[in-house]
Amino acid sequence: MALLEVSGLTMAYAEKTLYEDAAFELQQGEHMGIVGQNGAGKSTLIKIITGQELPLSGKIDWQKGLKIGYLDQYAEIPDGMNLVDFLHTAYQDLYDKQDRITALYNEYAETMNDKLLDRAGRMQEELDAAGFYDVDTQIERVISGLGLEAIGRDRELEQMSGGQRAKVILAKLLLENDDVIILDEPTNYLDAVSYTHLTLPTKRIVQISVVAVSLKKKNPVSYTHLPQTTKNNVKKWVEKKAGTQRR
Repeated sequence: MALLEVSGLTMAYAEKTLYEDAAFELQQGEHMGIVGQNGAGKSTLIKIITGQELPLSGKIDWQKGLKIGYLDQYAEIPDGMNLVDFLHTAYQDLYDKQDRITALYNEYAETMNDKLLDRAGRMQEELDAAGFYDVDTQIERVISGLGLEAIGRDRELEQMSGGQRAKVILAKLLLENDDVIILDEPTNYLDAVSYTHLTLPTKRIVQISVVAVSLKKKNPVSYTHLPQTTKNNVKKWVEKKAGTQRR
């Protein structure tokens, strides 16, 4: 079963039609590249499949139960939050569970109700199964893999450049263990080392990458930092599209 099925998709603004009766599928293990010149509707398509915008017509069906991560470079982040603190927010649900366990133990100390101990024990097992006590190790692995040491662990996100901020947000997405990660023009902020970390240790992830291209012969498409599977698919599409234009 496809992770994502899009069918009958039509979208237009004023007199400009972006797509008409379009359809595609995303399968497990695939890396998909959405390519096109500026204004072709790449970012609009991402907004549609993530539910941020409604098409004129069409169906967007995600497989139930999927965790979908979208790299939003303009996400609101609390003032004064540094790199390491921000990455820890990827595990906020686990920290909340730890707080609930502490509250249960405190309540037990006052009431001596054994049911509270049972609840706390079950929640503790859930924390153990989720790898809660390896959180710092996982964060350090991603910091190293994406080359974030150069930014500085104590540097606040509001002081970072757009590219640095995007890499840090991507790091959080990786820590959240999403099934699908959607990247908007990732070659703007990821180098080859970062892409290697993104594709090799995280093969469970399916990527949808938006890539801006030029179909003019004097300005060839660069595939330098794309994963090889995405690179091949994008190259085939561009060559086919360029051939169609020449004819």
